[in-house]
Amino acid sequence: MTTSEYWQLGWAFARSLATYELGGRPRPFSATFAVTNRCNLRCRYCNTPFLDSSQLSLADIEVVFRKLKTLGVVRLGLAGGEPLVRDDIGDIAALGKAQGFWLSLNTNLNLYRRHESLFEHIGMVFTSLDGRFEHHREARGDKSLDGTLEAIRSLRARRIPVVAICVVDVHNIDDAEFLLEQAAQLDVRMHFQPRCTDTDIVRGAYGDDLDNERLRAFWRRLRARRRVDTHIASTALYLEHLARWSDFRQSAVADPGQRCAAGVGFLYVDPQGNTFPCPYTKGKVPPINLVREEWSRAACRTMPCTDCSVGPMVEFNTLFRRPWRAAIDAAGSYATFDR
Repeated sequence: MTTSEYWQLGWAFARSLATYELGGRPRPFSATFAVTNRCNLRCRYCNTPFLDSSQLSLADIEVVFRKLKTLGVVRLGLAGGEPLVRDDIGDIAALGKAQGFWLSLNTNLNLYRRHESLFEHIGMVFTSLDGRFEHHREARGDKSLDGTLEAIRSLRARRIPVVAICVVDVHNIDDAEFLLEQAAQLDVRMHFQPRCTDTDIVRGAYGDDLDNERLRAFWRRLRARRRVDTHIASTALYLEHLARWSDFRQSAVADPGQRCAAGVGFLYVDPQGNTFPCPYTKGKVPPINLVREEWSRAACRTMPCTDCSVGPMVEFNTLFRRPWRAAIDAAGSYATFDR
């Protein structure tokens, strides 16, 4: 990320924070656009490939991007499904760059060789490493690592930042040490997040053989390890939040003592253009279709929850709840890659 991009992102966040604190028209600084629900894998905790397979045309995507830009979005995450199954993903990224977005991409990297030129548009890549290789394949399928490690090495040789995500479950809860060793060898950062439940985009749940205290202990250990290991991307505030979470079988709660910045500070757009405060609210609140409609504060007045253990949403919310410490923490985790 260039110095100019840092300033743009910081200014956009400051406007979002002012809206969050003072009210008024939503000014989200960040959005995630799921370009497709289609995927070449069938991960055991992801329901996305079983949802509506229709997707927006490039013309409609351009409309959505213009509206996101007008709202104030600077950071745009391209996600799925698997974004690389779209043959026109390079054109989608180019549309995003034309609007001035700083782009990240969530991908399993199996199809990296088909789209190598695309990554010149991408500021950061998020991929998946779910533990020891046999545990990764147990969760994501026998072919889930095909080309992934080679792609990570290629991206780092190109000085493109890579963050690997581990979804913590019973099969890999003891694999953090292995993953951090891998991260050091591959020159990437690791982000750990809990398995989520009870929303359209996920399936399954924690089994009875993994209790809450064992999970909380995992997050406490990771917080202690982060003090000496720079390969952990998950921020300190995030890890502290998860170490206090009461019941991981309930991913979100309506806590009257908490506020959520979803819909005001960040948004989620699905492959049909339906827009939600965050991906966890898909299927729980009426969407606004951003191709035909406009996003407004009214769109997030019926939030079903105010606090959660949903990985990315926790990280975003710490920025709004503890802005100074969280911003410094996040900069240390995500903004110190050489490019």
